[in-house]
Amino acid sequence: MLEVKNLHKIYNNGNKAIHVLKGIDLSIEKGAFVAIVGPSGAGKSTLLHILGGLDTPTQGEVIFGEEHIYNLDDIVLSKIRNKRIGFVFQFYHLLSEFTVLENVLMPALISCQLSVVSCQLRKNALELLQKVGLSERIAHFPNQLSGG
Repeated sequence: MLEVKNLHKIYNNGNKAIHVLKGIDLSIEKGAFVAIVGPSGAGKSTLLHILGGLDTPTQGEVIFGEEHIYNLDDIVLSKIRNKRIGFVFQFYHLLSEFTVLENVLMPALISCQLSVVSCQLRKNALELLQKVGLSERIAHFPNQLSGG
């Protein structure tokens, strides 16, 4: 389902190149649970951002399903991220002017057609919040949530 071949990421910091990922090869089958561990600065977040289509590699391939995701245009890659990839960020990137429920609804609202019934979207968002233990916090704003 997810395959990585010879993945490299190099950041240029002034005159110095920082080689964060050096030839990563990885294969993850559908349904597998994988933990990425290592010291601070080892490239864990960089790897995850590249696997999720949020950052581009300097070299290498990321194949999600049958798609070489970095051969796709931005619109198609955005649709894959919206429909097939889930993110749980270390630092939640919630919109402060919206409640928790509204933040969870946002991706669905952005991608939906006008014919989609908003009540169903709300029901789906409530189910997602219940699954992660936040059903009691749907009316709270991001600044009212724990960072942990």
